[in-house]
Amino acid sequence: MSQDVFEAQVTKLLHLHAPVKARQLATILGDEFGLHVDRSDVNTLLYRLRTEGKAEIDASYRWRLAGAATQAGDGADTSVASVPAEPAQPTIAFTDEQQAVIDLDPTQHLLVRGQAGSGKTTVLAARAGRLLSAMAKGSLLFLTYNSALCAYVKKAFRQAGMKGEVDVRTFHDWSRSTAKAMGFEFTGWVDGKARGDQLKRLVKEAEEEVGSHRLFDLKEAPDLLGWWGDEIAWLFGQHVTRLEDYLAVERTGRGTAVRVTQEDRRFIWCVYELYQEWLEETRQEDYDNPAGLLLRVLMERGGDLPNEYRYDHVMIDEVQDFDKSWLLVAAKIPRVSLSMAGDMAQKIYRRSFTWTSVGIQVQGGRSRRLSASHRTTRQVMDVAEYLLAGNDVTENVDYTTPVRPNKEGERVRLLLASDARQAYDKGYDFVASEFKRLRTTSVAVVLPFSRQLYPAQKALEKRGVKVKKAKGAGLGGFTGGVAVTTYHQLKGLEFDHVVVMGLHDAQYPGRILDSIAREDMEQEASLLRRVLYVAVTRAKQSVTLVGSLPFCRFFEDVPEELFDSL
Repeated sequence: MSQDVFEAQVTKLLHLHAPVKARQLATILGDEFGLHVDRSDVNTLLYRLRTEGKAEIDASYRWRLAGAATQAGDGADTSVASVPAEPAQPTIAFTDEQQAVIDLDPTQHLLVRGQAGSGKTTVLAARAGRLLSAMAKGSLLFLTYNSALCAYVKKAFRQAGMKGEVDVRTFHDWSRSTAKAMGFEFTGWVDGKARGDQLKRLVKEAEEEVGSHRLFDLKEAPDLLGWWGDEIAWLFGQHVTRLEDYLAVERTGRGTAVRVTQEDRRFIWCVYELYQEWLEETRQEDYDNPAGLLLRVLMERGGDLPNEYRYDHVMIDEVQDFDKSWLLVAAKIPRVSLSMAGDMAQKIYRRSFTWTSVGIQVQGGRSRRLSASHRTTRQVMDVAEYLLAGNDVTENVDYTTPVRPNKEGERVRLLLASDARQAYDKGYDFVASEFKRLRTTSVAVVLPFSRQLYPAQKALEKRGVKVKKAKGAGLGGFTGGVAVTTYHQLKGLEFDHVVVMGLHDAQYPGRILDSIAREDMEQEASLLRRVLYVAVTRAKQSVTLVGSLPFCRFFEDVPEELFDSL
């Protein structure tokens, strides 16, 4: 081990444990990190740091960083344990590959890549326990995309034997609560409908200010209002703050249906600034811009994120669906380490970033792949892989090609009917006959749209099925029985059985693609394929696909022998 690495390790431990004796530092380095050093080695380094003005020692021969008070932030106990806390004892067995990731150096950025079912979330949970037990103190923030994942992550902590305190939050919730704690008067999020109402008004205001423009003509082209909302959300997500940056940036992921010239961007920018001004005046923030809330607070206060609102370690699950602006803020939170897990094949939102653009270094050994799948069966993956064939996401440098699981199971079941109504009836009959009496087994009955959930719940209850219409935390913490939810809500979760309803082509993807300009259909179809890939790969035991003819076009290339037709 080089002297620079040794010094960096000791310095970070001083930050977390001070005041602490050299013997205690040597114990942590040896027992927890496998760095075999003697007390004398640590003392030699510490006295050198003292002569350089970097460390201090008190009358009891306890060390701390020069000028630093004993760390007491984030609810950490200020007493010094004579030995590190016992590492969390997992209730599940990890593979050697998973354990190697759990044990990696906790002082650097880390990206964990792996396909659906590779155990990314559980590995992050176990790594969290490892970090806290290794440091004996310290704070850890675990960020997720939605509340369903929060509940699921907490369950993963229990399964991994996690004993330490971890703050598990959605990025939206953390951003809002931190802004309020810093004294920002936050009055609420602006949803898509409220944004649309404001944009109608602001487009008229912009027209009076800069003159007429084809993108301002909402009466002649009412679909433009949706385009405006998407463009505003994209600008927020890419953290575009100056007109000159907007004029120069490539509008990746924005499609080509509405051609936007350099001159057009000047008109768009006028509306964008008017909208931002309205948000500032009303002390609100757009729901698609949770990072902007913190960035605005930091701009108003001046300086960086105050130390009392930072954490020693930060973990992000499903990082592929975080936006660039979100990661710019997330990178400011950790004092010591940032660990992330993701899979580009499960990217189900139009968000894009590069690691360099957000200041996160994950090259070389800082990017690790979990190469196996432990959740689903070979038969399910045989079908699921066709959903990724030719998908645009496969060109991304972080894409991980799925491997077939070793786990064997039933073939994917295919339940077809002559029309949509009959398909739904057959699907509900199937669920009632197969899963009505199950209590500890988890079954997800999933549909394309939220408005379909209540009718589905009532249809199943009519057949004697005890069912829960679940979203958010209720879905993430679901342990047994039948849950009805949407395709998107399955992101990051797992169930014993998954029944995918609504797969008549006119509904999925037809209803969605019919509203998309021809030029953007291919990109949208790739995204919709990934949504189905996520839904199908949630299953640990079986998948049943339900629809009418013509069936969902995304399965047309799957060989018939991979299905078991009911």
